[in-house]
Amino acid sequence: MKVTLGALVLFALWLGAADGAVAQNAREDRSVHTIVFQMSEDDPKLWSLMLNNIDNLVAALGKNHVDIKVVAYGPGINMFRKDKSNVLARLESLKTFAGKSVEYTVCSNTLKAMKVDRQDIVEFVDDLYPGIVRIIELQEKGYVYLRP
Repeated sequence: MKVTLGALVLFALWLGAADGAVAQNAREDRSVHTIVFQMSEDDPKLWSLMLNNIDNLVAALGKNHVDIKVVAYGPGINMFRKDKSNVLARLESLKTFAGKSVEYTVCSNTLKAMKVDRQDIVEFVDDLYPGIVRIIELQEKGYVYLRP
């Protein structure tokens, strides 16, 4: 079989186009990255650092490619308290933008220990659950653990 230069050029062009289509599909079909952030500190600088990390993850990977859980316990629950937090606007904005891609859990044991009522916690918190238990369960499901 005789192959002409023109046929080789056409084949190379087709191969390049096919390769580009495969690369595009790989980006669209990428997996969902599962991450759990622990927040157990009452430090606004750490809260901002964590929120910056989450913003960067969502921006880099896309909200359809992340499943982020923020678990607050101990003094960290103050970031979700209506009377104590200075990051509520950012938390709510992130929740509105990312939807179910970002979920917030506040430790039910900490609420009891600190004598904090549910109505003192912002409404957009998704779950009240023992914080350490939630982190363990998520790690057992393969979530990557991060702590700012």
